[in-house]
Amino acid sequence: MAMFFGAAAIAVGAQRRVRRRHPNLLRTACGSMEDVYLSSRLSEQQIQTLAREFAEWLDRRGVRTSLGTSNKRVKLFALYLARGGYYHQLGRAEGLSLSATALYLHQVAEFFADEASL
Repeated sequence: MAMFFGAAAIAVGAQRRVRRRHPNLLRTACGSMEDVYLSSRLSEQQIQTLAREFAEWLDRRGVRTSLGTSNKRVKLFALYLARGGYYHQLGRAEGLSLSATALYLHQVAEFFADEASL
């Protein structure tokens, strides 16, 4: 009987922790209302074309990615160029960590360098 009450007390305590931390899971990072297409001077179709080529380039390197992820990375790179190269501010505005922003920018830059060398 004592074990039953102990298990019930642990379960109630675990539920309290989940409820207390639940709002942290629903928070949204800071965002930007700036129009990507206006600041980068690229149309939506041009960015989608670049994203498709980037996804194919990654696939040739053995990295499988979705078109949506590729689109986000190409948009991030276009914003990086349009804003003068402040990737720490760009990462915060897009809700990414500093290391993820740097990695994504380097991947897209490598893609452009590789395609330009052909």
